[in-house]
Amino acid sequence: MKFKKNNQISDKNFLRLTGIKHTTFNKMLEILKIEELKKRFRRGRTNKLSLENRILMTLEYWREYRTYFHIAKSYDISESSCYRNIKWIEDTLIKHPNFQQLTGQKSLLKDYFKDKTVIIDVTEKPNPTPKKRQKQHYSGKKKKHTIKTQVIIEKDSKKIISSDFSYGKNHDFKILKDSKIKFLPETTVLVDLGYQGIQKINHNVLIPKRKSKKNPLNKEEKQNNERISKMRIVIENVFAILKKFKIISEKYRNRRKRFALRFNLIASIYNLQLLV
Repeated sequence: MKFKKNNQISDKNFLRLTGIKHTTFNKMLEILKIEELKKRFRRGRTNKLSLENRILMTLEYWREYRTYFHIAKSYDISESSCYRNIKWIEDTLIKHPNFQQLTGQKSLLKDYFKDKTVIIDVTEKPNPTPKKRQKQHYSGKKKKHTIKTQVIIEKDSKKIISSDFSYGKNHDFKILKDSKIKFLPETTVLVDLGYQGIQKINHNVLIPKRKSKKNPLNKEEKQNNERISKMRIVIENVFAILKKFKIISEKYRNRRKRFALRFNLIASIYNLQLLV
């Protein structure tokens, strides 16, 4: 079926098609084969699609974010079967150590992060108007209801360390305070103007200076702001890579409680591919 045809294409085109490398696909396949054998032993049922095609179907769902109905028709299965297959693959992968590549907030207090620079930023994803608590989800910046995702990366390795999720109404700095993240005094924290006030809780911070009508920036301050912006561009590039998966960038049609799982899984895949 589809996998046999697409497996023959070059690494570059396979990456364009699925969003991941051949090597990452093979690691996913190895993990899922073991779990499927356990599942088959318990239930004794065989799936209509091969495991390779089910992984490809999941990647298509993340990459293109078509409906379950349209993807199911492409693979000649029912809509409910498409949903169950994708859900099983996501739930299985997120439990495996190879796909738990986010080291988490506590790792920021390890000696490894001494004299390191970390970058914090928030990205917003639109979601349909919720039936309840609409004001909490409404983002004044985007003028729509959104899910906010705070991401922390290490500047040199570009590795994603941790992520936090919040309502669209919450300010960037409030998300950081609510997450209760702590940094070593020797760790340099790089942020944008959305984190005004962070200097009160962390002294080793690089943040652009805000200009106003009464206090315009001088030449030295402008140069410093430009220097910080050039350093911060790393996290924008990471967001651009993650958002190649349209399930992260387009309006999220699914239940919001599963968004964190999918974002962390895709972020773990991104970290895994940095090592390849």
